[in-house]
Amino acid sequence: MSDPSRSTLVPPPGQNLTHHPEAPSIAGLRARLGSPKRKMLFLWWVVFSVFVFWAPLRTLVDYSLRSGHEFDKYSHIPLVPFITIVLVLLERKAIFKNVQYGPWVGILLLLIGLMLNFSAEWAGRQIGAENPLSARVLALVMVWIAGFILCYGTRAFRAGAFPLLFLFLAVPIPGALLDIPLATVQYGSAEVCSLIFTLAGVPVLREGFVFSLPAVLIEVAKECSGIHSTLALFIVSFLAGHFFLPPVWKKLVLILLVLPIVCVTNGLRIAGLTLLAAYADPSFLSGNLHRSGGIGFFLLALLFLYIALHLLQRGCSAKRLAPRLPGRGTPEARGSP
Repeated sequence: MSDPSRSTLVPPPGQNLTHHPEAPSIAGLRARLGSPKRKMLFLWWVVFSVFVFWAPLRTLVDYSLRSGHEFDKYSHIPLVPFITIVLVLLERKAIFKNVQYGPWVGILLLLIGLMLNFSAEWAGRQIGAENPLSARVLALVMVWIAGFILCYGTRAFRAGAFPLLFLFLAVPIPGALLDIPLATVQYGSAEVCSLIFTLAGVPVLREGFVFSLPAVLIEVAKECSGIHSTLALFIVSFLAGHFFLPPVWKKLVLILLVLPIVCVTNGLRIAGLTLLAAYADPSFLSGNLHRSGGIGFFLLALLFLYIALHLLQRGCSAKRLAPRLPGRGTPEARGSP
């Protein structure tokens, strides 16, 4: 007669009833083991590239810390790499979900970046920059992206395309390219000023960008275009469109609305200061309100941009918006397995 307790302890021949915890998949194990190596490789890549491009980086930081209208286009640049890091951390689960080495594409971008760096003098003259700084910083950004693709692959690059391409905002805008938006803001601001003077019933004589009022003569110059606030609004529009507007065409509309918004707020500022100088005190054109009052109109521009964003969000369901918001709409946030 067989022993029941013995039969439960001894497995039948050819079978193993011993319970083992579920073994991790080979792919998952390789990803976990390879992740520190990839991180260290990419970190060394960035450190070495900073060493190679130290001279243009030092010049770029120096320009960004200077004051003056000619250096306003550099003021936002130190923030761009930090914003990119934050974006990558917020979207790290999607970006590093499927990583692999991408040698061919990475090496190709690396060669293009190095060629651009070595030919910076010629490239800088071709794009109209005052010096080859723009070309060298562009080469550095391409080297960083090449290193990312080498370490993490093209799939990770596609998942993190926005944070990585956002780095191109750190490239100084050549003067020839910057003249177009500056001229647009200058013309738009003058038109808004003229409209305000007309609605207010103020007698004014206009000759191009020059307005003659009683006891006051002003000119809407390019320096009044507010390049610093314009670039800041462009950055905000890029980020807002990325997180809150899934359709690409709505992102583009929000970005294109930045220039009209700047024209309106800039025109309001210039017209307001001019009226105060003409009918109250001429010192308003050179006082604290003229020097420090731009922050208030920048906040007004942000309000207009928020209203535009709210209107563009109509028709975008919450389900489509949720995946872009960190911590929402994901299985981890809902507590599902």
